[in-house]
Amino acid sequence: MQFHVENMTCGGCVKHVTQAIATVDPGATVDADTVARKITVATTASQDAITQALAADGYEATAI
Repeated sequence: MQFHVENMTCGGCVKHVTQAIATVDPGATVDADTVARKITVATTASQDAITQALAADGYEATAI
């Protein structure tokens, strides 16, 4: 699944986003593009669980 994360602008943000997703699914893989502010997540977790985990860490994500 893919998400647009507007305030993900640097490598530090990618680290936080990845850690937030890992709280929901430790086996998830995250591919991030900070220029496009997009992440692609391979996970068994639901889309809602991912967006909630990101929001709890301060990253508003929109599914694309």
